[in-house]
Amino acid sequence: MYLDYLWKTMTQSGNDRGRFKPLGLPMLLAIVTLSTLSCTTSPQSPPSTQSPQSPVVNPNSPPIQDDRGSETPDEMPPIATSVLPQTNAQGDYTGKSNHINWRVVDPDPNGLNCRMGDQPIDQVWNPSAGALNIGSWPVAGTLPPDSTFKAALSPGGFVLTFDANTQPWMFVESSNGPEQTSNCFIRANSKYIEPIIPPR
Repeated sequence: MYLDYLWKTMTQSGNDRGRFKPLGLPMLLAIVTLSTLSCTTSPQSPPSTQSPQSPVVNPNSPPIQDDRGSETPDEMPPIATSVLPQTNAQGDYTGKSNHINWRVVDPDPNGLNCRMGDQPIDQVWNPSAGALNIGSWPVAGTLPPDSTFKAALSPGGFVLTFDANTQPWMFVESSNGPEQTSNCFIRANSKYIEPIIPPR
């Protein structure tokens, strides 16, 4: 069948059968044999024995940390001093920090004032709450010098809340002072507080 097709193609291209008669069938067979050999002897790549590449996962590597700080401080990895929250020229802590362990450095023997308004914290942190005048809110308790506390993370995963004057405040989740003052705001300034790395 292939020979008939080849013969027909050659004769339709303006050539007559007489021109190819001396060559005859042996020539056609040679052409067919060569084309068959070239199809069967072309190099083929061996089947791959490797599975598709996938990311290498080290089973001993720690899980990726969530920036909302869901882990307790005892489970948190050690933090280098260079990554502790930094202050601006006025001593205010700035930036998007999720560092929750702090110490009171305010030397006032009466303690550091912790303020809270009449709204619950979820309403305070709601963007629709408007401007916050935390500095004018009543004192809900105090934190004595050298006491430590844990700052609460806002829904955004950070510890700073800014008032109407763009001054940073920190919401105290718990403290170890005698009053165990909590659930109120203290000024986030280096005159009053400093970040600490909890003992392992």
